[in-house]
Amino acid sequence: MSNQNYGYNSPAGPYMANGITLSPHDNYRAAVPNMPSAGELGGKTPGVPPWYRQGFYPTAPFYSTDPMVGYQTRFYSGGVVNLPINIEQIVTVQFDIPCRLIAINGAAFNTNTLTAVTNDTYLFRLEYTTGDKLHTAARLGTTVVGSAERPGEIGGAGYTIDQGASVILGITPLVQNLRIDITLVCLEMRGPRNFTRG
Repeated sequence: MSNQNYGYNSPAGPYMANGITLSPHDNYRAAVPNMPSAGELGGKTPGVPPWYRQGFYPTAPFYSTDPMVGYQTRFYSGGVVNLPINIEQIVTVQFDIPCRLIAINGAAFNTNTLTAVTNDTYLFRLEYTTGDKLHTAARLGTTVVGSAERPGEIGGAGYTIDQGASVILGITPLVQNLRIDITLVCLEMRGPRNFTRG
């Protein structure tokens, strides 16, 4: 049984951090300066392989087994229009209920010639307001966003976003006269406390 979320009051006993037992007044997780290696993260159950293989694409979000939890798709978005080139613009997107980010789509449009242009005309990155970076650095749009026809899937179980949280979109136009739209394809989770009843 894991006791890492209970602190000293865990059903499995006191929490150990780097071999040190936390005292009752240290009811918190201690910082771990020595992160485990990939090999140390494998399972330890006797007779069970330490690892198993699972598909990464397409994105396969977790679904609750609670029958009172429902789901719906919602498209959150942000963008910029005709802003200076080579300067990152920050766009904040607020989420009202918990969701999983499934894919990121983007498009660019030249407002001078009124034509669609490639997503290589801007840099893009996404960061959670906690500082957790989905993209560790801004990169050309085609490497990190998809389109409505071919969604830019996150992969794995998606990217979890909690109620009331925000994400920061970093958008850097590389050519002039651009409208850049980013759409975040999300699976919202609705439970007994956020259902509308009527």
